[in-house]
Amino acid sequence: MPRSTSYRLTPAKLLFVLTVVIPVTIAAVYYGFVAADVYVSESRFVVRSEQRQPGGSLLGSFLAESSLGRAQDDAWIVNDYVLSMDALKILDHEIQLRKRVGDPHGDIVSRFPQFGSADATYEKFLDYYRDRIVAVVHDSTTSITTLRTSAFDPRSARDINEHLLTMSEALVNELNRRARQDEMQYASAMVQEAQDRVKSAALALSEYRMSYAVFDPDRQSALQLQLVGKLQDEMLATRARLAEVESLSPDNPQIRPLKTRIAAIGYEMAAVSTQVMGRGDGSFAARSREFERLSIEKQFAERQLASALALQEQARSEVAKKQLYIARVVQPRLPDAAEEPKRLRAVLIVLTMGLVTWGLLALLLSGIREHTLE
Repeated sequence: MPRSTSYRLTPAKLLFVLTVVIPVTIAAVYYGFVAADVYVSESRFVVRSEQRQPGGSLLGSFLAESSLGRAQDDAWIVNDYVLSMDALKILDHEIQLRKRVGDPHGDIVSRFPQFGSADATYEKFLDYYRDRIVAVVHDSTTSITTLRTSAFDPRSARDINEHLLTMSEALVNELNRRARQDEMQYASAMVQEAQDRVKSAALALSEYRMSYAVFDPDRQSALQLQLVGKLQDEMLATRARLAEVESLSPDNPQIRPLKTRIAAIGYEMAAVSTQVMGRGDGSFAARSREFERLSIEKQFAERQLASALALQEQARSEVAKKQLYIARVVQPRLPDAAEEPKRLRAVLIVLTMGLVTWGLLALLLSGIREHTLE
């Protein structure tokens, strides 16, 4: 009878069995015989910019100041992309990720879907992907991002890591393309506006030349003034001849033709002078003012175009300097041995937690029993 009493399952023993023996036994069986090996591949990279010392221009200063901030921002964008649904779907399409983490590669707890669940939607797969396949750690001090990928075989772990890096590089290239397009848009618009203005000014000047037969008012005016000078010389010579003839013979028949010639020369001089210096719109002076206005407008438009082209070239150079790229610090490696699970440590953790739980509950039950006896 005393022997049977010693083997009786008391509440304290039952509590120990429930909190320590059973959990440790389950953990030992699972981690010792069931849990699948998990291989981890690790790589490290940094999102960098080719920014060099910029010029002294306002545009160069603006692009230089924004380069560092953009590199940091895009590093977080890359990290978020790695954990996104888009990245998961691309991986699943390119390397059949779902098959690599499913039966028979993993055990019933660690594979997807877990515990044989029929819920294998992409939403559930994304949760599994973030919890068990991919881990991203960004060091803001060094700007280095560590990418860890886990799988049930070494090659899959490395393939996942390599594909994620390649996809991240493609994402950075697309971000570069969009940034280049956005930042060149303003300079290109200025060039287009200047080109349109040059075309408009050149067309207006050409139409004015064709309408008024004015090609170079200064040169044309100079030629006309030279003609006036020749006419004046001819006028003086004719008048001198007339005076000589009149002094020798007042009734000389040459006097009338000479006077007629003098009058014709005077009329021609007046016509040429009016054409050059007159007040009407048809004079060279009036045409010269409009011609000069159109010429100055064309020259200003050409200078504006030259400035816009220089700005566009400078913008292209500055944008090229701040293009981002992913620099691989550590390449994805093929793991030699399984890194997880830590079998002995996991069993010891379960044992420790069980003992702590058993001790706390035992103290609680002992306190309740003493309080009841009182």
